[in-house]
Amino acid sequence: MRRDLGAQTEYGALLGREILATDADDGSIEVAYEAREAFANRAGHVAGGMLSAMLDSLTGLAALAALPEGSFAVHTRLEVQYLEPALPGRLVGRARVTERDADRIACRGELVDADGHVVARADAWLQRVEAPPSHRTPRVSP
Repeated sequence: MRRDLGAQTEYGALLGREILATDADDGSIEVAYEAREAFANRAGHVAGGMLSAMLDSLTGLAALAALPEGSFAVHTRLEVQYLEPALPGRLVGRARVTERDADRIACRGELVDADGHVVARADAWLQRVEAPPSHRTPRVSP
């Protein structure tokens, strides 16, 4: 595992992120998230935006796990499908790299609830960058 992969960011802490397993050879990762009560909408389900944030994190980590030290990737597109309502609690995400070339990485990820139901999935496209992204939006080609 990359040395920096396990480093907790404020974003990861907000989502209650815990990396469970990685496999750099096949570009896969398993991550647990803690969907707090504060993430719930008026119906008591985890808000779609929070599920999307988890999938953004998950697919970004899958790409990062597949890259060598010193390389990073930024999302250029994230397509999310909401499949079932998710209740607050532990959600486990599984993602893997599906395509890769020198500059771009595609990933697919899903979030599974405690009953084993896939509640959301996403396809993500990321652009490889060689330096950590700054606070400004990086310029990527379409």
